[in-house]
Amino acid sequence: FNDSNELQLSQCGVEVIASLLLRYRDGSYEGDLSFRVPAMSYITKVYSYSQHFGASHEVSSDDMPAKNEAMLQEYEFHTMVTAIYNDACLSEDDNIAKRGFESLQGIVLSTKVESIPVGKWLNFLDMVASNSPSISVQAARISSLGLIGRLFLTLMPELCNEKENWSQLEDFTISSAARVNENLRAGRATALFETTVETITNVVNVLQIAKQVSMATPEGESFCAWVSETLLYELEQVGACGGVTNRQE
Repeated sequence: FNDSNELQLSQCGVEVIASLLLRYRDGSYEGDLSFRVPAMSYITKVYSYSQHFGASHEVSSDDMPAKNEAMLQEYEFHTMVTAIYNDACLSEDDNIAKRGFESLQGIVLSTKVESIPVGKWLNFLDMVASNSPSISVQAARISSLGLIGRLFLTLMPELCNEKENWSQLEDFTISSAARVNENLRAGRATALFETTVETITNVVNVLQIAKQVSMATPEGESFCAWVSETLLYELEQVGACGGVTNRQE
């Protein structure tokens, strides 16, 4: 791979190449692990050049091709997100970390929630909640916040409908709220502060209207309301809740 910004891959192409590289990473070919390190490096590059996951492209669910059924399989999903998070997102190199978080956001956007077992999603949330970039590395912290926001918006309205998921969802929410608090206390005149306010305000506003989401049950709506209030509290503590709609005084 070179660094040409014109090189792009379709989602299907990304999944095929990544699946092959994962086999080398895990020694699936006669137990040979000699290609483990370079395979992981190329997996990250494959995602960075994807037209869906690339850093230079804004991705929305409306942009995903209606006929594109390329999906990460259950095992590939778990292996991919774990590898990218540990090997890229937690890198000390800001650019690598940024690409890693953007890749994970792309995976979340392009993967139907119901196509992956709930336990895999919850493990993903636990991993993100328990390992975060240091507050001293603000560029990576901002990228991490983007992933957290995407996870809230994509997973919470669906996973919160089952009470057996609540304990882990609560842990993720409380951990995320603590991280938000850290971000907001690090200084107002920073990009980290502004991005945190913008991202969390958006999450709060969307979760407040969870009752309009067709898949939300009454219990799920109540849980989403609690998540929204928990995150809103952090904004209120620093007087940064002006953008929140339907706020109850």
